[in-house]
This record gives sequence, structure tokens and C-alpha cells, in this order.
Amino acid sequence: MATISVNPTTLLFAENSTGLVTVTNSAGSPVAAENIAATIPGGSNISVQSTTCGASLAIGASCTITFTASAAEGPTTIPIAGGNTNTVNVDVTVTSQPQISITNPIQQERVVTVSGAGLSLEITNDAGSAVNANAITVSNMAACPNLSVDDSNCASVAPGATCTLELTSNTPYAPCTITVSGSNTANSPQTLIAFFHLGGLVFEESGGSGKVVIDVAQGFDSRWTSFYTIIAGATSLDDGVANTDAIVADVACTGSPSECAAQRCRDISADWYLPARNELSAVHSALCSNLAIPCNFGGFSTAFYWSSSQLDLTIARGVIFPSGNSININDKFSELPVRCTRTFTP
Repeated sequence: MATISVNPTTLLFAENSTGLVTVTNSAGSPVAAENIAATIPGGSNISVQSTTCGASLAIGASCTITFTASAAEGPTTIPIAGGNTNTVNVDVTVTSQPQISITNPIQQERVVTVSGAGLSLEITNDAGSAVNANAITVSNMAACPNLSVDDSNCASVAPGATCTLELTSNTPYAPCTITVSGSNTANSPQTLIAFFHLGGLVFEESGGSGKVVIDVAQGFDSRWTSFYTIIAGATSLDDGVANTDAIVADVACTGSPSECAAQRCRDISADWYLPARNELSAVHSALCSNLAIPCNFGGFSTAFYWSSSQLDLTIARGVIFPSGNSININDKFSELPVRCTRTFTP
């Protein structure tokens, strides 16, 4: 009779995943072990997914049996034996799948700098999980397909432990939702990530072209202008560049450029302009879709923000954050927050 052993004798794995045992025919056995198989007890949800044991296992050789199960159970004792061997037992426990969460950084800091510093996204396997969370990665990034993911730190994460996914991109995108999963996890948490490019956060992108809104550190408060006048060419709801060109050329702005929001945008560089009302609404939709302070991204305050869209002699349009109310107007002399924008091309 052949003498076999099994390792491990106690097996733990999560539902809808697998666990493997190795069966060895002792080097001291007089014959090959024949037809080694596991016998699953009646009523158990555990099954044999695969086996390499075959019809004959040579003296001193080993084979593997892989178990799987669709529901938690156990411990369940499963006997393993061949037609001419002793019987060995393995106690199998199938646990619930581990729960994972995205724990750092906070939402407002989940930003990838294009062609620069990546985003280190911390993933935690819940302390109440019974098994390691395996092969954690970004499983869906359809809205930002050129995102690169280094998941080498997340191969196997113990209960209560964390790992880090490193996200980088050479392509700018408007904020996109990504999904994080493991090969054996019960859940797949999602998060929005944003992209910092050319001094601001991307709020529109199509085919490599798009627009960014300047970083909060370079935002400022300003009057729209310090003189009341109707500025021809500054009424567009969509074209902030044309509006800005008209405003900075008008005496209402040239007479006191330090109190002219459009000119202060242009003072940053020729690329920057005061966004039109609908452009500012697009900023809100992309970066403050949660309709709350703090916005998902951008560091906006609870305030009316100037646009470059003039209404009449004394009034200009804007958008209120975080509500997104764009049916709003204010006196041009009011000193209010400004966030300049610019375009980019591939």
C-alpha cells in the first residue's frame, strides 16, 4: 500500500475563489499511488475545481487538488485517498469574501498630475475579513483608458492591512470614475479621480483637447470692472476667450486693470481668460457634482463666482457654488471670487 500525506491539513479560502492542497506519495512507499481523489461529503457546497493527481502518482511525487465553493461553510472534513493508499483528511473552511475600501487620500486630493506626480491610492482590507484580499487593481477605467496602474503592492493584503495602487497618466481627462476590485473581494468600490494639467484641473476633454480651471491657490477676488459700461462683444454664454478679449480692450477695464477680473486672468499669462457663464457651469458640473462643500475637487467656496458674460450696463452673470445655480447675476462693482480658465490641445 502507498502512503500519502496532504499539505496543508487545514485549508481556508473565500467563497467564489479557490484553495489548493498538495498530496505527496511518500518516498518510502513501495508502489505508485493510484487514482487519488477527494470525496466531498453530502450536503457540502465545496467542489473539486481541478486535480493533477491522475491515475498514478509515482513514489516521492506530488500532485495538487484545487477546491472551490460558492458559499461560506465549514470547517468541513474532506477525505483524500487512492485505490491503494491510506486516507488523509483536510479540514476546509470557506469564508465570506473580504471587503475592501478606498481609504486615502481624501476625495479632494485624488488627483493625477498629467506627465508628473501620480496618485497613490490606499486600499484597505477590512479588519473583519477572514482572508487576504488578493490581486487588487483598477478593474474599470473606461472613462480614462490611458491611465496607468501599478498594482504590484496589492498582490495579497491581510485583514486590516493596506496596500497602494500607483496611478499615473500622460493623457489629460475630465474627472472620471474608476472601479477597484480584487480577484476574491466581495465588493468593488468606486471613486472619482481628477487630472491636473498646465496649472489647473481639467474640466472638459475630447480627443486630447480641452479646458482647465486654475488651481485654487491662484484664484482671487475682484470686481468685474470698476466702471459701468455696456461692453460690446462680452455677452456670450459660451465663449470666454471672446468675452475676455472684449473686456480687456474696453475703458471699463483699461481704466483700472487691477479691478478688472478679466484683465487679472490675462495677467497670469495670455492663455488664461475669464470663463463664460456656461463654461463656469461646466467647471461646476465636472468638479462639484456632489453639490456640497467641499466640492469633489477644486477647493471652491460657498460663493458666487464671476463669469465673463455681461447682462447689461451694471450687471454680469456668474455661477453659485456648490449649488450650481447659473440663473444668477450680480453688480459689476461687487468684489467676488474668480477662477480663470484656459484651453489645451494635444
